[in-house]
Amino acid sequence: MASAPSSFSAAALEKKLKDLNSSLQSIQGVSQWLIHYRRNAKTIVNVWYKELQKAAVSRKLTLLYLANDIIQNSRKKGQEYHTHFSKIMPRALQQIAKSKDASVLHSVERIISVWEERQIFDPAIIIRFKAVLASGSMQPSRRTKSESDVKQSVARRRTESQGSSSEDQPPNGRKPPEPEALIKKMLEVDGENSVMGDMATREKIASIPPEIHDPNVLTKIKDKATLEELAEKVEEASKVLQEYITRLDAELQERNDIQELLDAFIWQQKSLLKTAKKNLKDHQSKLESISNVREELKSHLANLPDLSKLPMGKMKSLEPLPSVGDLFN
Repeated sequence: MASAPSSFSAAALEKKLKDLNSSLQSIQGVSQWLIHYRRNAKTIVNVWYKELQKAAVSRKLTLLYLANDIIQNSRKKGQEYHTHFSKIMPRALQQIAKSKDASVLHSVERIISVWEERQIFDPAIIIRFKAVLASGSMQPSRRTKSESDVKQSVARRRTESQGSSSEDQPPNGRKPPEPEALIKKMLEVDGENSVMGDMATREKIASIPPEIHDPNVLTKIKDKATLEELAEKVEEASKVLQEYITRLDAELQERNDIQELLDAFIWQQKSLLKTAKKNLKDHQSKLESISNVREELKSHLANLPDLSKLPMGKMKSLEPLPSVGDLFN
């Protein structure tokens, strides 16, 4: 069982960041500790940025991996980190872009692509991240889209996608699910068996000893017994990681399936809305026509003579009365 997180302080935070390395265990361990103290998010993000400013380029990437883990795994708990990282991230990306290290920039581009695919940040923010990383400047270029441009572009793409798709089925070919079935699937994937929410396994992975994933340890082993002991630990850690990766992969496929079903459901609702709007317009047009006829009838009825006020003799002289067709012509 993992021990409880140590208390938060600026000194403890600085030490955590200084001891951080690029291993999964290190990143997840620090990430969990910082998520626990998310009420201090503003201070933590500011210290994180100061550490990134003075770090070497490879270490900047490690700090960005840490930020990515925090941002994605703290979303269900609150928006504190999302808010503060979204404000400071352009400056952080500018710092990384200055290095002009192709491999590092490629890794950062991949992180931003993940944020875009999973809709971690709004499209306008993602575009700003990409622009800063590409130009190394905080100043938007003339070619950088504004937020309104992005929204219009997204809306236009959706409209074009709907216009080019078949009217009988969604663009992805999936059958739109019933609302109850869709909600059930969404609740199941985010329920108590969620792999992403399995903090016990994540803590178990984070507690794997450093020597398990450090090849340099092998050079220090002098006897067979120590080597066999290390091999046993490596095998145990490998099983834990493999099982977790398998579960993650299955959950990812399930979430992709839910995304496709959501897309089909949204397409269906938009189609129904379009049909309802058309029907409403047609019925409003019919109502207007009926109202016009009713007004004409009222007008003609008002022009008919009141026979009850005429003397009987005059009534005979009025015979025969005009026909309905004569009245309306």
